[in-house]
Order: sequence, then C-alpha cells, then structure tokens
Amino acid sequence: MKIFKLPDLGEGLQDAVIREWHVAEGETVAVNQGLVTVETAKALVDVPSPWSGTVEKLYAAKDDTIDVGQPLVGFVEEKAEQSTSVGAAVGRDQPPSEEKPSDAGTVVGRIQQSGQTLGEETAPRTPVHRTATPAVRALARRLGVDLSQHQPQGERFTADEVRELAERKPKQEKEKKRPGKAPAKEASPARRAMALAMSRARDQVAPMTLCDQVDISPWWGEQSATLRLIRAVQEASAAEPNLNALYENDSLSPSETVNIGLAVDSPRGLYVPVLRDVAARSDEELLEQIEDYKEQARETGIAREDLQGATILLSNFGGMAGRYATPVVLPPTVAILGAGRVFQGVVAVDDKPAVRSLLPLSVSADHRAVTGGELARFLKALMRALAG
Repeated sequence: MKIFKLPDLGEGLQDAVIREWHVAEGETVAVNQGLVTVETAKALVDVPSPWSGTVEKLYAAKDDTIDVGQPLVGFVEEKAEQSTSVGAAVGRDQPPSEEKPSDAGTVVGRIQQSGQTLGEETAPRTPVHRTATPAVRALARRLGVDLSQHQPQGERFTADEVRELAERKPKQEKEKKRPGKAPAKEASPARRAMALAMSRARDQVAPMTLCDQVDISPWWGEQSATLRLIRAVQEASAAEPNLNALYENDSLSPSETVNIGLAVDSPRGLYVPVLRDVAARSDEELLEQIEDYKEQARETGIAREDLQGATILLSNFGGMAGRYATPVVLPPTVAILGAGRVFQGVVAVDDKPAVRSLLPLSVSADHRAVTGGELARFLKALMRALAG
C-alpha cells in the first residue's frame, strides 16, 4: 500500500483537524483531486491527492486530530495488483517459456528485457464539482444542515443560503439538550495557533511600547474610527517606513505596500486577517472587507491566504474596553498599534480647560529592528493624521 502522509501546510502548527472527507475507501481519484478538508491555524484547507489511483484506507475519521507526517490516505499499490493479475493469467501449472530473452545490454553483463507492463500513466480526471466552498461546508456542519439534501440557488451554496436552510429546520432539532456536565473540550486550532504565536513573540521579540492620546473631537461620531486608524497607519508608515516592515534572520526589510493585519476577536479565538495594499483601496472597499472578515471569524473561520502577508498590525481593542495596553508584536512583523476606548477628557484649548473626545494609543515595536526615535516619530505622525 502506498501511503500519503499529512503534509506541512505552512501554518506553523504540527497537527490538523479532519473536518470533511471528499473520498471514500475503494474510490478512484485523480491527481490534484480534493481528498479532505482540514482545519489548521484558524484556516480551512483542502488537501489534494498527490497521485491518481484507488483509495484503500482512510487513516482518520471526521473531527480526529492528526500530526504532520502521520498517515492520511493509503492507496492501492499498482505493482502488486498487476503482479497478481499476471500470475493468475499464467497459472501455476503452465511451463515457463523456452524463448530466450533478448540481450539489451551494451556493457558488461546482460540487461533482461520484458514485455510486461508494470504501470500505465493515467491522465488526470476532472475533479468532482463541489457545490460549496470549504468555509460554507463548515458553516453547514455547525448549523446541522445536510447540503446533499438541497440544491444551491446558483452554482454554489452561499453562507446566507445555509443560514436560511438552518432556519427552516424543525425547532425541536435545534433545541437538543445534553444532560450532565459537558466534558472539557480540546483547544480549537485557532486557540492553539494563537498560543504558538504568543510563544514565538515571547521568545523572539525585544518589545518596547509608547503611549499617548490624541484629540479626535473634529470627526468623532461622524466617521469610522477603524477606517481613520487604517489611514493614519498608512500615513505614519510613509513617514517611518521601518515600522511597516518584516524582521527575519537579523535583517530588516521595509515593505513597499502597507498590509495591515487587523486583530479580530471571535468565540473561536483571535484572528489576524490582512487588509492588503490599503493605499490602493477605497474607503468603501476596506469597510466592506472588514465586515466580511468579522462575519467569517464568527461563523466559518478565515481562509489561510487571508491570514498571511501582514507588514504591520492593528488592534482596536477600545471597542470593548480599556484605554492603554502593551500590544504584542508578532514576528516577523515589527510593530503593532493598539487603539483604546475613546473617553471624555479635559485638555487645554486656547489656554482654557475644555472637555474633548480623546483616543488613547499604544504602539509596540521590536527593539531589535527599530530605534526608540523611529517609534516616537511613527507615533507622532500617527497622532497628526488622527487629529486632522
């Protein structure tokens, strides 16, 4: 049996959770056909088949956790199948052929030739059409919707269609009670990924944090605070590009584009999806993607490619509580901005006390990569952009 082991999916974790099998034992598959959907490091990932052939064994069941390098799928060994069929055709009592094999060698000794075919290359088959993306299938599983019993309105099911189907289910099916105390649950992939990232930050980063507050009265209550923060990070990164950078192998690499990793809280754990090249995108596009990320974090998880490529981080924790913090820098990024809860404070305006809307800011950076002066100038440019 030819064994396909769980590959390293590039998320930093050493295991994955089986969420949905797309093949069954005895089924014939083509190269690159989807075998299974797994969840690792907060993302749902489809694992394709590396070979064409017949599935002999599935080594894990749905919701099992397996380590990278462990057997995932066993394929029928073509050579074994063919040798068996050849033996059956010849028969035990058939005398061996007296025909001498031809000599195909041109150097010392002889190379025996045979007309027996050991294997035959098969063209890849067209992958099975899926009526839903991995994220939508995961949502359907959580809501108890069997998509095989329904037809999508378009080419594929959408998240809204799944929720609508869930609402149609009989009420008693959605009110199942579990008697007794629920057993402790294993940490989700999202929380394990968060723990791993925090451990890396603790071991690798030399953190420093600066705090200040800025008067945002001119626009507070009329504009999106998150959008203003994104644009302020964009301007501050132009002023101090070394904070919009990656620090790897003792080398600092400033980024040409501002790709903001936006911390999103959810019951599943912390997600940090990326808003790419914010300078090239309109305010409406950014706000729409932020809402999409928030919904995905709550309902389905966020795709792996959307969690990669951040060059600077933003945590708007003030939407819940807290004024100041010491945000944790996640390597290889260099800096993270934390925005606290807006409060009414007394400040001097034209040498007189006045009550104004103040936004607390906390900026952490990796002191291995940038100086305190660079961090202070970044914060100054950030405050100037927010006050305007």
